Amino acid sequence: MATKTSKRTGETSTTVAVGIRIDPKIKFALDIMGRLQKRSLTAVIEWAISQAIDQQSTDVNGTSLSTVLDSVWSTDESVRLVMLAINLPEALTYDELRIWETIKASSYFWLNYPDGTFSNRHDDLSLSSVRSGWRDLLEHVEKHRNSATIVPIRDEDIIPF
Repeated sequence: MATKTSKRTGETSTTVAVGIRIDPKIKFALDIMGRLQKRSLTAVIEWAISQAIDQQSTDVNGTSLSTVLDSVWSTDESVRLVMLAINLPEALTYDELRIWETIKASSYFWLNYPDGTFSNRHDDLSLSSVRSGWRDLLEHVEKHRNSATIVPIRDEDIIPF
């Protein structure tokens, strides 16, 4: 998902452009809502989506999606995927699930015990290792995408940046 670059060098916008197709009657209703609320069409759509997110319940103790999003959201893609996998695993796509299962199967991302074993309890996950190995992890998962089983990534296959 690309962010819009501002006119100042190096800065990015805090919004993302999204193209959608909607029924003409819904578009008309959004226009009327905008007039009544004295908001732009974009502001009305953002407000309506925010309301829907607040009302969407999850399987996490019946909490709202907006509450879970507070635990999941990060500007870092690797952290965001890990937090989604931990807090709302049922929302993972197939490709995200392959990445998460590769993380779970790979000792590089976890606290290792002296005997060489590791635990994949969430508390033992090293987010800094996930961040540093993210690019190599994505390449590894892509390389093994047709494998019927998860192929753990080896420590020597990760080049920390």
